[in-house]
Formats: sequence, C-alpha cells, structure tokens
Amino acid sequence: MSKRVGPVLALLLLVALAAAAWWAGATTVDGTSTDAEGTTPTTDGIPSAATPATVEYVHDGDTLFLDDGRKVRLLGIDTPEVGEHAECYGDEATALLRSLLPEGSSVRVLADVQPLDQYGRSLLFVYRDDATLVNLAMLESGAAEAVVLEPNVLFAERLRAAEDDARAAGLGLWGACG
Repeated sequence: MSKRVGPVLALLLLVALAAAAWWAGATTVDGTSTDAEGTTPTTDGIPSAATPATVEYVHDGDTLFLDDGRKVRLLGIDTPEVGEHAECYGDEATALLRSLLPEGSSVRVLADVQPLDQYGRSLLFVYRDDATLVNLAMLESGAAEAVVLEPNVLFAERLRAAEDDARAAGLGLWGACG
C-alpha cells in the first residue's frame, strides 16, 4: 500500500500545479479575471482596454473613419472590394457595416499587438454600445472572410469559427458568390 502513496501524491501535486498555472493565466496582476482570449471584460461585455470613439464614415465593408481622424481597418476580417475593382458581395458588405455602424455611432475600439498596418491604418476591433463585436458580426452574417495575421491573433478562434459557420450555412457571400 505504501508503494501507491508516492504516485498518488505526485499526481495530486501535478493537478495542484496545473490548477495554479491555470489560475495565474486566468487572472491579471490585480486579481481580476480574464476571458478565453486574455482580455478583461467589463460588466457590459466589452474589454476594459477598449477606448471610446465615434464613427465618422464607413468606406467599405472593412474600412471606416473615426471622428478623431483615424482610418480604421477592421482586424481579423476581409470583405469583397467595392468601386472600380468591385467583387461579388462588396456592396452588400459595405451596406451591412454601415447599418451596424451608422455615422455618429459611439463605439469602443480595441487594438491587438500591431496597432497599424503598412498603410498607416489603425488595426482595430470595434464594439457597438450593445457589446456587439462588429468584426465578428460581419463574419457571422457571411459578409466577410476571416483573415488572421500574426502577431494580431486576438479572437482568432472565434473569428475562424464564425466564418466556418457562415460558410456551412451558405450565408452572405458564401451563398451568393458561388
């Protein structure tokens, strides 16, 4: 019987260490909890690091301007082109983003690791006041495809899963653009 005590104690110690490691990864330095992506949500469901902004104009399905002068490229998504190089579902994606983010809308924005792209656009996740993550909503409706580029991998699993679900259901561009 005493020969079994050693392995049992080792297993218990391993479980305790794993629990401690999980707890350390799930809390911030000040002891507040984080979600699966490592962000600290507030009571309204928007990460506490998100900052307030106001939408000035939506250019296309994945690009908008804020009233502080920032040109924003929505992180984690790509929508069909509009204008001279128009692609199938580009106008619909633009219309959807405009309906989600009307001019003058109050939003909160969240950057990931790399704040700007090679064109100087701010790379951001955008939340509506009702806690809708707009980037994710575009994918869920089938108006965009998920494009996750390192080092900006926050929400990557959720974004890819949303695209997979929309594609499987034939929503948006997945049903219209064959």
